Amino acid sequence: MPSRKKIILLFLSLFLFRLFFGLCQSHWRDYDEKQSYLTGLKFYTTGAWPYFGPDAAGSENSFYSQIPGALEGLMIGLPLYVLPIPETPFILVNLLSAFGVLLLAWYIFMRVPGFSFTWLCLWIGIVPWGLHYPTHISNMSYLFFSSILFFIGFLESVPTFSLKLISLSRANALMGFSFFWIMQFHLSYVFLVPLALFSLAVQLRKKGGLKSLFHFLLGSLIPLSFAIPTYLHYGFGRINSHSGFVTVFNWDNVLNLYLLLPRFLSLACFELPSFIGAHTVDRLAFLNSHPWLWIPGAILWIGGIAQAVILLLFWFRRNQAPPGWREIKWLFLMVFAVVYGSFWFTIKPPLSHIYLVLLPLVMIYSCYVWRFLGENSRLRLWAKVFVLLGFLFQLGYAAAVPLDDSFSAQRNLVEKAIQEKNYHLVGERDPRSLY
Repeated sequence: MPSRKKIILLFLSLFLFRLFFGLCQSHWRDYDEKQSYLTGLKFYTTGAWPYFGPDAAGSENSFYSQIPGALEGLMIGLPLYVLPIPETPFILVNLLSAFGVLLLAWYIFMRVPGFSFTWLCLWIGIVPWGLHYPTHISNMSYLFFSSILFFIGFLESVPTFSLKLISLSRANALMGFSFFWIMQFHLSYVFLVPLALFSLAVQLRKKGGLKSLFHFLLGSLIPLSFAIPTYLHYGFGRINSHSGFVTVFNWDNVLNLYLLLPRFLSLACFELPSFIGAHTVDRLAFLNSHPWLWIPGAILWIGGIAQAVILLLFWFRRNQAPPGWREIKWLFLMVFAVVYGSFWFTIKPPLSHIYLVLLPLVMIYSCYVWRFLGENSRLRLWAKVFVLLGFLFQLGYAAAVPLDDSFSAQRNLVEKAIQEKNYHLVGERDPRSLY
């Protein structure tokens, strides 16, 4: 591990890079981003308690609901009391995301021998699915660091996976805290339910298992305290239901395994296409309009596809495996099976952001695979070149986003709304919302 001074410098570098990226890359015209910011801005300008957080809108069937709990409004609105400038919520979310990068890098460094901590941080910090969403303001932004907390807590609470890096009580508290945190930001918390139940069931079978349940509940008290007022005020019967996303059976998603598997693997890969255009024509047009990104973009595009293929093929690797590989690869498979099976009963297509909360597990699995390849000195050199190209591309991409599509185009309006305590200057909350 680097010295404390180097870790602090690394954290500051990650934070500044991710803050720059988030401010440049934010899509202010996007419904989710604007409504998320308005949720916090409304709390700051009116003082009204944010009983509900993210909108859960189903474009597939015109379904609308809201997620109970005040965390989104508070995480965006409270920082404005400390520093009333439009960028303050971005500062907080990127402090959290930079912390998440360091924490996940530390855990992988301890779990999979042979990695450089600095290079791990750089790689985790530039992976598209771990950079584009967690660096700007939307409900998805607050899943990155909390999902990392959950998986560290889960893995350290189950004896089969545990490295005993933290105490069992802290592992359970982390799991409880992060689970109920995620529940107030995104419906993907359902993917974590089987993992939490499995961990607690294993522990409850042992002597003193009730202590594990107690620490899990103790950790959950902080996030739960921000959801309880919603249920006290509206009651359980008036809380908007999320059942509009449920279907008896979706044969289309059963047949979409060929889409879901590569998308799931690509959470930990340099998946370029999803972020530079909706279709191949749009992606090529983006690269053609920014020729300085063509060479790194082409290498990263092909390399990202190759990464997903390698991650799939190496699941079958048995020989010369580092400690913990067998357990992690079977956990990876079981979690994927849960994700795949869950899409059989929802109208939602298997888009990657829906299971973004599972990125830490996919990243841990992927690093076991890269450890196999790291035994070759030439491959290690190419890996470093690939990571550096990824960093340069992400810098270039952030600069290439049109200013009229980013947060900066609306900054003056947001600043005026903050000064005049009038969020209506920026926009209106969805008329169907209860907050």
